[in-house]
Amino acid sequence: MDAPLPSASEAAAARADRELLQLHAEYCKVVANEHRLAILYALAEGERSVGDLAGEFDLTMANVSQHLRVMKARGLVTSRRDGRTIYYAVANPKLVAACHLIREALVEQHLANEAIIRGEERP
Repeated sequence: MDAPLPSASEAAAARADRELLQLHAEYCKVVANEHRLAILYALAEGERSVGDLAGEFDLTMANVSQHLRVMKARGLVTSRRDGRTIYYAVANPKLVAACHLIREALVEQHLANEAIIRGEERP
């Protein structure tokens, strides 16, 4: 027997879920770069200019600008102009919180793996 066709609202919900999964994947692609992730963490502490970030991470201004363009295009950061300087800030603190949560899980996993290697029980 054939399965019943989804209703219009179920089909719309499935499309919306696929779109959200695609956005989620795009976000993960952006933060999969260590420099962008470091920039995101720095911006979580307060807005910064390209020059500030370049000096902080020993990157060229062109390289930082390129990373910020990618991050801005994906909605991770916002910008504002003050004279000739453009300042960048985190667009949504929840995105940074998600990165912190992943980082915490990675630290816990690393510590658990070290304990296993030393022959200790899992924490």
